[in-house]
Amino acid sequence: MSCSSGFNEVGTSATGIEPEVFAMPSKRPPPSLPGNPRDTGTQHSHSRPEGALGETWLSTEQVAQRLKIPAKTLSTWAAAGRGPRYARMGRYRRYRLSDLVDWEQQRLDEGGGESPETRP
Repeated sequence: MSCSSGFNEVGTSATGIEPEVFAMPSKRPPPSLPGNPRDTGTQHSHSRPEGALGETWLSTEQVAQRLKIPAKTLSTWAAAGRGPRYARMGRYRRYRLSDLVDWEQQRLDEGGGESPETRP
């Protein structure tokens, strides 16, 4: 039994020939291209932007997690001109990993407690 559209219930035309299926071209790059956020094998650019020479930049939240402090503390430090060095990128603060490591080392050098060299 054929329908009024010329196709039966199975999806073939009354002549028994399969209809052609045309795929619409995708506007998105395939998952294998770098920078595609759908590609689960790469980091998302908003969570790990890279600058010159592949330098890694961290968000306020990532730095707060690394230091195990509230993100609000970093905001307070930034307003007071303290804390790790950062750059403004639009309305966001971004911290270079190398600057953060240097700042951490300075804090460690200035901090209290015993250094590994002075331990018995």
